[in-house]
Amino acid sequence: MGYKVVIADDEKLILKNLAQIIDWHGLDCEIIGTAQNGQEVLEIIKNQQADLLLTDISMPEMSGIELLKTLNQIDNRPMVILISGYDDFEYAKEAIKNNAFDYILKPIDYDELEDCVKRALNKLKEQKVSDYRHEKNAIYELITSGKVDVQINNKQALYFSVIVKNYKEDIEFIFTKNADFLSKWNANLFVYKLSEREVMVVVEMAKHFINQTAEIIDAFSQQLLHEGSDQCIISVGKVVKQLFEIKHSVDAAKELLKYENYISGNVLTEERLKKEYKPSQSAADMMEEALDYIRDNFQTDLGMEQIAERAGLSVSYFSLLFKQKTGLTFLDYLTNVRMEYACLFLQNTDLKTYEIAEKVGYTDQRYFSQVFKKKMKNTPSEYRKLVKNK
Repeated sequence: MGYKVVIADDEKLILKNLAQIIDWHGLDCEIIGTAQNGQEVLEIIKNQQADLLLTDISMPEMSGIELLKTLNQIDNRPMVILISGYDDFEYAKEAIKNNAFDYILKPIDYDELEDCVKRALNKLKEQKVSDYRHEKNAIYELITSGKVDVQINNKQALYFSVIVKNYKEDIEFIFTKNADFLSKWNANLFVYKLSEREVMVVVEMAKHFINQTAEIIDAFSQQLLHEGSDQCIISVGKVVKQLFEIKHSVDAAKELLKYENYISGNVLTEERLKKEYKPSQSAADMMEEALDYIRDNFQTDLGMEQIAERAGLSVSYFSLLFKQKTGLTFLDYLTNVRMEYACLFLQNTDLKTYEIAEKVGYTDQRYFSQVFKKKMKNTPSEYRKLVKNK
């Protein structure tokens, strides 16, 4: 079901009517709980993510106004429609000031109430689309630059990242055609194309699934494998508990991919790595670490000397090993990485050219544009037009 609904009224008959007279299923809604006082409402919402709350304004233990004020302090608060008696009319107007969506007067006209619910659901849909886009952009910014969007909250939820290599299907479509799979855990998916061969998926779930994360990750991976191919490799980053930590999960998934040839099966996890991989530091391992360091720090003023020093090698020997490993000079490889990320910014954001130049390690916009055109055969603006028109 698309929307989760909670209904509250201290009169059992009204509570029953609210649950049964409206065609909730036809409105793509599921009633996840009913309550007879404000404390019960809070208990339901604490344990499950609710989208819409229908509540009487006068209930024992906690009034509708007090309930609204409490809900205003939590993340992902539900939209609230109040049910009010005529004597509570001024009270209802005060509730609107406290972010209630609307109110319905008793005796309840159920046609009027259903129209109100439909308006609330339309607003919820618009809000969800807007919030999703904003969060997807914020996650992309966190992953690529480590920077935080000042307009977005550090959402408290469970997140884990999955990097999928050699995948031939549309990952978003796989899960939308299996909607029950995601609705079981009320999960959000944020999908990003890293290259022609790699896709990254960030999965977001409510905090109360913390004890089921191993089961969810396994089910998610198996669903991808079932729809994918024998060559498909799935690398799963660790679970983090807030939005601003998502880069840690992504970095862990990237790190695991280095060991794909040393671990059995198609799914790479930290647990499997600990069981199966016996580390031995070699020149090849050093080069892998060097390449990872470049990809993680390409936006800074990188020099071959500092990376050779990190690897504990002379510059000349490092240069030789680097060319053997990549077939490129250090500068050519660094430039390719920067251009790859520049292309991703041009495809996925509306950032200006000078802003993208800074994000990929160039202080001079004109020099960045020259390098970009030499590599991509188009200026940044020409490239953006090409990919937008596809």
